[in-house]
Amino acid sequence: MIIERSTYAVSKTKDSIRFDFSSSMRNIDTVCEEANRYLLSTLTGIEKHLFPINLVIREGLTNAVRHGNVGDPGKIVKFELRVINKEMIKMMIEDEGDGFDWRQQRRKILDDSEDHGRGIIIMETYFNRYSYNEKGNILYLEKTIIS
Repeated sequence: MIIERSTYAVSKTKDSIRFDFSSSMRNIDTVCEEANRYLLSTLTGIEKHLFPINLVIREGLTNAVRHGNVGDPGKIVKFELRVINKEMIKMMIEDEGDGFDWRQQRRKILDDSEDHGRGIIIMETYFNRYSYNEKGNILYLEKTIIS
């Protein structure tokens, strides 16, 4: 018998919101909705930035669920969104997977014959900075917000 743990936890402070959730696409939808509400209630003028922010959040969370945690609902994804001085957002997405060689993935993107791996291009297009931990299972993102 397989027992599936189902987790969905949210914690908020004045300047951040954090989610810990079981790996499922349904949870990604819920996280994105709550992250939007948080941003709208925290940052004036954020509306014009919501599409690219949402796109990057969804891409990062989808990769964590599908590739990092290989769709295993028993594994957790952690997502933190922080607002810095009402001028910048910082995000962290962590999965429980083995990680990946992000350096190699970046080189593959330069080869147009690849039909996947476009998440990095999306992040580069819409965010000021992104990086991974050495293992490749934690993604860090930064975006300057100009109202």
